[in-house]
Amino acid sequence: MADIGKYNTLTVIKEAFQGVYLDGGQHGEILVPRRYVPQGAMPGSQMKVFVYRDSEDRVVATTETALATVGEFACLEAVGVHPNAGVFLNWGLSKDLLLPFHEQVQNVHPQDRVVVYVMLDERTDRVIATARFNRFLNKTE
Repeated sequence: MADIGKYNTLTVIKEAFQGVYLDGGQHGEILVPRRYVPQGAMPGSQMKVFVYRDSEDRVVATTETALATVGEFACLEAVGVHPNAGVFLNWGLSKDLLLPFHEQVQNVHPQDRVVVYVMLDERTDRVIATARFNRFLNKTE
């Protein structure tokens, strides 16, 4: 089974014009777009990929390196703002990471750096960031 927001080693099940499809278990077939497919990938081979949801809510994978995965903290740079959603952070992937307005502790502007916790939004099953991370800190000595 593929874990969204984490690195997974998955089996290539078929090749297609758009890329290769991996066995994502309960998520079904997961596309790795052609530009991210390493040379020599063929049905039966294994690929280490980062799995996430794209802007159309499809589960996809990439061989790009994320600066943080679900369950990790990171200091990321804000690269854009969506007036209805929140701030987008550069996390090393071609798709930026959303820091929703309701997960901010202060206003974040483009080029600001912000410490966030990367998490899976329970409602949307998408990877998001939160600056309200005290609930994720281990407070035991």
